Amino acid sequence: MGTVQRRNAHLNDKQLKNLRDILLSQKEDILNKISDQTQYALDPNEQKEQVDAANNNREKEQEARLLSRQGFLVKKISKTLLDMDNEEYGLCKECDCEIPYERLLARPVADMCITCKEDSELSERSKLYKKVSKSLGKTAQEYGRA
Repeated sequence: MGTVQRRNAHLNDKQLKNLRDILLSQKEDILNKISDQTQYALDPNEQKEQVDAANNNREKEQEARLLSRQGFLVKKISKTLLDMDNEEYGLCKECDCEIPYERLLARPVADMCITCKEDSELSERSKLYKKVSKSLGKTAQEYGRA
């Protein structure tokens, strides 16, 4: 009987372990930061003046956005770890090509090769550029000509 080759065979066991360790460390760091931020939130009853309240509200909104982004990254890391377990890690979700180890070291949660990621970003920008503004009733391109 022959051995079955892994789908992500371009990554050796040492590379996969290194990437898994990076992901687990990132996930732990983020979860600790989230825990610290929610644990030390100020009690609204401690606020004395309206200015302090307004500044605190602005800070809380920024913290909420950051927490949301961090929560999204934790989910992405968890999905990436699952992909590792399923031997789908390191393969582009668009073209199924191998994502180089160097790219994965730079961005361990990468799920697209550089070419597909660039194409995706160009497409996003194009859609945004062609999107009609609700307040202006024009696209950015049309507004630029006016």
